[in-house]
Amino acid sequence: MKKVDFRYLSQEDIMGLDISINEIIDVVEKGLVAHSNKQIEMPPKPGIHTRDGAFIHAMPAWIKDQDICGLKWVSGYPENGKIDLPSIAGLMILNDCETGMPLSVMDCRWLTAARTAAMTAITAKYCAKKDSQTLAVIGTGVQGTINALMLHAVMPKLKRVYAQDLNEDTRVRFAKYISEKTGIEVITNVETEEAIRKSDFVLTATENLKKPFIPFEWLKEGVCACGLEAARAFNKDVIESIDKFVTDDWGQTSYWLKTAAGAFAAPPNLYAEIGDIVSHKKAGRVNDKERFLVINIGMAIDDVALASLIYKKAVEKEIGQDLTLMENDKMF
Repeated sequence: MKKVDFRYLSQEDIMGLDISINEIIDVVEKGLVAHSNKQIEMPPKPGIHTRDGAFIHAMPAWIKDQDICGLKWVSGYPENGKIDLPSIAGLMILNDCETGMPLSVMDCRWLTAARTAAMTAITAKYCAKKDSQTLAVIGTGVQGTINALMLHAVMPKLKRVYAQDLNEDTRVRFAKYISEKTGIEVITNVETEEAIRKSDFVLTATENLKKPFIPFEWLKEGVCACGLEAARAFNKDVIESIDKFVTDDWGQTSYWLKTAAGAFAAPPNLYAEIGDIVSHKKAGRVNDKERFLVINIGMAIDDVALASLIYKKAVEKEIGQDLTLMENDKMF
């Protein structure tokens, strides 16, 4: 039996690959087309919950038409900041579809943030007004920051960001980084209600949210609102009155409706999965008056698609460590 190796990639290895925003959006968008065409295998993600408000999820997927597969084992522990650890962490395993052997084991923190933000950017491409100029970011941590960067890449007329966070240092750091990277004006001395009322696109990226706080009346005509914590930020009247409710995968969203307490204040009325909009099976925005609520629960196909790109670039650039899984088949 031949020796089995796999490539290990740390977070810093992955960041050193300098993968562009457009490359990330492109591979995630291709995965959405595969999803729409039923070219995937992706069971709802199971999880364990060792502490209140925390989770560890298993997220396997196979994109059939690209023949790439793998599994993400990701944890979310909101209290970790108190002990100087990130709230999101874990591993991504990319497998050979022919043999099942692991090709790569890599950090999944950067990957998770990047693919989540790519989904938001793709949402904006198809569901936001073409002339959107204002963005509200409620929650300016890692996710709020990378989402704002990717939204800037697909919203060419964006000129102002309203930033709100309970942590002033986080808010100030976000404003400095986004303004330096994009040249866009970032306003931090604004109340949440005002920020949302003034914005064409509303992003919520909060942690430990106990109850919804955004009523329908705050959402201006033509807005596209996107929640990264399911629909926990949005009142019942938003879900009941929104013109179009869009999600990444209705099967997973339905699963969360049943299993994730507080994820939705009311059952949504599905308009479309985002993949069907990307593949032009359903219309996205058809006028500038429609209000959208988009809740992307998070799909393992996004992780697999981006992990495959990361692995290919790492091999090309000879980045990472080759580790041995087994030398031979002798077990005893």
